Formats: sequence, structure tokens, C-alpha cells
Amino acid sequence: MTNYPSITELTAQRRERVAERMKEAGASALLISDLKNVEYLSGFNGSNGALLLRADGSSVIATDGRYTTQIEIQTGRPGDVEILIAGDIYGQLKEKAGEQDFHIEPSMSVGQAKKLGDPHVLAGLVEAERLVKDSYEVAKLVAAGQLADSVWQEFIAEGGISEGLTEIEAAADLENRLRRAGADSLSFDTILASGANGSKPHAGVSREVIVPGLVTVDFGVYLDGYASDQTRTVCVGEPSERDYELYDVVYRAQKAGEAMLRPGAGLREIDSACREIISEAGYGEFFVHSTGHGVGLDVHEAPRSAATVDESEVLQEGMTLTVEPGIYLPGETGLRIENTYIITSDGARSLNASPTELIVV
Repeated sequence: MTNYPSITELTAQRRERVAERMKEAGASALLISDLKNVEYLSGFNGSNGALLLRADGSSVIATDGRYTTQIEIQTGRPGDVEILIAGDIYGQLKEKAGEQDFHIEPSMSVGQAKKLGDPHVLAGLVEAERLVKDSYEVAKLVAAGQLADSVWQEFIAEGGISEGLTEIEAAADLENRLRRAGADSLSFDTILASGANGSKPHAGVSREVIVPGLVTVDFGVYLDGYASDQTRTVCVGEPSERDYELYDVVYRAQKAGEAMLRPGAGLREIDSACREIISEAGYGEFFVHSTGHGVGLDVHEAPRSAATVDESEVLQEGMTLTVEPGIYLPGETGLRIENTYIITSDGARSLNASPTELIVV
């Protein structure tokens, strides 16, 4: 069994690394308001909180009275972190900054920033650290992916999708199974789209009845703070020739993207590999979104694989990336296949072990 540093040790190391980035940027203090960044640097995941990090690595974390017990437990009360319980957390942290020329994150609202005197915005420092996952984070991501994927296989084997059920009934069944299996929450609103609804990449879930043909299911969970994300498409009843054709094109595109995953691979080139196959089949205009994104504390985070990213952006060992090409024919049908991967020293590891070949239900 792998032994990992405590969350107190991990977050101390992360704060130290971000503090080094602050020194390089010439910032003496950074007021961190993005809640996922606060969690990354402290372990605290309450709905109200902020962290003032100084360039010497010391910090003050603030929340309100609802979280007095939770913040002490989750942070472990490290010696270099002062815990502050306050009503006006930003005002109190500004006072703690004193005369220092502190910076803020771009996630802070314009109104709140103006109340603090319009400090300078410093973007991307914590996110740059979050790009490459440590062994603790990898273990959490693996567990989240395995939970969701195992539930999916059970759901399909037990007839979770069938003609005559409504989309919302099937989605509710899947979500209930995920929670009963131990998920802390869903990582996003489930998409379960049948028929013409499948032509909308983010269709959500309707009260319409599932009809014969392709059904796209995009789902994920949070487990111990880390997200999962995957998409499977099944066919209700015998697939038509077009169903087979569309699925084959997207399947080959997804495999082409997967085959490129390794340290040093260009994020734009991964997108191109998927897009080329779909375009050659005559469906290029119907692949309407980017190919992939990172997954971690947020279900959508950096890096991003798309035609618009800079050519210099490449994968590194420890990064995560989804590969999720799709085809969406307006008003008719659509599908997507998605796996989440962790980049390894010589390739990539899928967090979603269930088959991506077409399943007929």
C-alpha cells in the first residue's frame, strides 16, 4: 500500500512552490479567492473562504463561523497558517496584508476588487502548480474514475437504458447508483440524450421518452475532492447503417487522439488527429467543440486540447486530459465518446476501463 504525505504536508509544499512563483512575479502577497485554489493550498473546501499567501510562504486563511470546526480539521492547523473566522473575510485579509502590495486572482468579482482598492490582478500562479498532479492526486483521480466507471457498467448490464423510459428516469437511476456507490456528489449535471436531443452536445436531461437509436451519456462524480468525467454512447435497438457509420468515425477519432498521448505531445496536434478523421468522413462541420480538457479538483481545468491553443503547449507527465470527439447532426442525432487520461512517462493511463465499442441495449 502506497504511503502518501499528509494533506498538511502536501499543502505546505504547494504553498511553498506557489510562493516561489510569486517571488519570480514580484508579488509580496496574493489574496486567493478561487475556492478550488484555496482547497489545493490548504485542504479546506467550505463554500466561503479565501487565503492570503505571502512570498515567504506564510499565510492566513479566512472563513465564516459556519466552518469553524471544519477548517481546523481539514487544514490540520499547520504552524505557518493563521486561521481567521470573520464576517468580512476579504476586508480582514486586506488588514492582515497591511502595507504590502498584495495582488488578487481574476476570479474575484469586480465589485469586491473595488472594495479592496482595486489591487493588481495576478493570474495563473496556482493553476500552473495544479497542472501536474502529484501521486496523491493521481490516486484520488483513479479512485473517482473507477467508481464512476464500475457503476456505469452495472447500470448498462441491468437495463438502465431502454426504450420507453424517459431520459430523466434513466439519468436519475444512474445518479442514484453513483451516490449509493460512495460518490460525494456529481461533478456536473448528467447528460443523457436520445434521438434529436443527441444533436445538442450539452443537451442535459429531458422528460422525453428514450427512442430507438443512439443515446449519449456524459457523467461524472466527485470523490474526496477530485472529479471524474466520461462519455459513453449506446444504441437502443438494432443500429441503422448511419448509426454504425457515425459511431465508427467517432470511435476511430477517439482512438487516434488516445494514441498520441505522451509527454511532449502537442495539445493542438491531438485535437487535429481527432478532427482529421471526422473531417475526412465528411462530418467536420459537425464536430463543434474542442477535443479535451484537464480534470482534477475542477472537472474542467487546464490543459486544453483545441485548434486554438498555442503550438508550444505540450503534455507533461502527471497532466490529465480528456479525449472526447463527437458528431452532432442538427435535429437528428449525435454522439460522443470520452475517456479521461493521466499522462505517464511513456504514454497515458485511461481512468475509464469500460469498453468504448458500440453497445446495443
